Amino acid sequence: TTDKVDNSSEEDQIVNALKSGSIGTILALFFGFGLLLSLTPCIFPMIPILSGLIVKAGGKGDITPLKGLFISVVYVLSMSVAYTIAGVLAGLFGANIQAMLQNPFIIVAFAGIFVALAFSMFGYYEIQLPQSLQTKLSSKSNKAGDKGGVFGVAIMGFLSALIVGPCVAPALAGALVYIG
Repeated sequence: TTDKVDNSSEEDQIVNALKSGSIGTILALFFGFGLLLSLTPCIFPMIPILSGLIVKAGGKGDITPLKGLFISVVYVLSMSVAYTIAGVLAGLFGANIQAMLQNPFIIVAFAGIFVALAFSMFGYYEIQLPQSLQTKLSSKSNKAGDKGGVFGVAIMGFLSALIVGPCVAPALAGALVYIG
């Protein structure tokens, strides 16, 4: 007897499952992969950020479990808006964005940026925003932090999605390629 050996990669198996599955299967797979991504180490810094937002919203101890849940839902939904925007852009561009980024001029430009940033990390020079812009951003951030509220939580969630982007980028890129 001959046994068939499956030489396809994990990515190929996932793609084949997505192509042949029903919409319910596809949604369940994306939900499951999203849950698995929530266990990556890059997501762990989000825990103190969200905890701080909940504690700050509580003020003088009047936080209820329902209010904490509401703040968490606003935070997570605003993160999903950031990923939704990325999905819409991927759908609009389709597969062309990958081809555009394979241009040698773009690859050389990105390599140059990485080399410049590496020299900065080695201490050859320091890259920072101008002091006037730093002061303005700091004062705006403090004012927004003092106001808090649902809008402040939503902004923090949206920005957190952008910060954690490099950690979830491979899986997100796979989903966006499937969408495109």
